[in-house]
Amino acid sequence: MAIAMLVSLSSCERIDAGHEGILVNLYGSDRGVDDVNLVTGVVWYNPFTQSVYEYPTFVQTMDYEPFTINAKDGSEFTIDPNVNIYIVDGKTPQIFKKFRKPLIEVLNGPIFKHVKDACRIEINRFTTDQIISKREEVENAIEKRFKNLIEKEGFKLDGFTTGLTYPKTIVEAVNAKNKA
Repeated sequence: MAIAMLVSLSSCERIDAGHEGILVNLYGSDRGVDDVNLVTGVVWYNPFTQSVYEYPTFVQTMDYEPFTINAKDGSEFTIDPNVNIYIVDGKTPQIFKKFRKPLIEVLNGPIFKHVKDACRIEINRFTTDQIISKREEVENAIEKRFKNLIEKEGFKLDGFTTGLTYPKTIVEAVNAKNKA
């Protein structure tokens, strides 16, 4: 009797507001890849053959570590990105099937790689002078590329800041010019 009570209590999961849950089969020939079901509210499941994963669907703010990117002419710029991103409603099963990781690992792994790729590809298209004189165009190009990359993954961009910092030599040259 006590075992039956314990099993029934451990086979119930509540999916909180602002989250989507997915029910995954752990056994069978199609374990984990067959019908990954989107679930909400209170979910009853068999804890021996199924698992429930919960993903937040509200905006996640990621303040990534700075990294450097070279311009077309070789100058080194620092990027200190900040991203606001969320899962498109109903896309949680797609994200789980592809990555098989908790959301924070997806955001710190594949999504951060997309940030780096978007910055690298776009910064490499411009010379140092173009980056300085057309900063808004450069920033918009990076954001557009990043947005396109993550939308294919089931995410929506809510805000993006590159934190683009000029090379130290350029900053020093501008400061020296302004002092003169």
